Amino acid sequence: MPRPHDTVLTQREREVLVLVARGLTNKEIANELCTSTSAVKTFLHQACEKLGARNRAQAVILAMRRGAIQTEDAFSLEEIADLLASLGPEAIETIAQLVKQRLEQARSPLHIEAPPIARH
Repeated sequence: MPRPHDTVLTQREREVLVLVARGLTNKEIANELCTSTSAVKTFLHQACEKLGARNRAQAVILAMRRGAIQTEDAFSLEEIADLLASLGPEAIETIAQLVKQRLEQARSPLHIEAPPIARH
């Protein structure tokens, strides 16, 4: 089990995961990063360990969910649009509603309740 300070991905681990998300093989990643395939395997293994992932696909998903890698680093907006378009109109409408809700939540001021006033 990783210790808390060991769970932060290094820059190189993030770079490897972004390239995995783009569908590159270990050899292609090694060429892209000017390193060896064994180094890529090591970075990928370390990332999987830190994220608690069973495989490279799960590592990418967990890294995106936790904000360790950004979706836009792995995919262009056109690629995301193509993926969404493949889902069909009903799914796109549902996604649009969910995105709108998330944006409204992000824009609304935080509601912080004041602690109760102690009466003596």
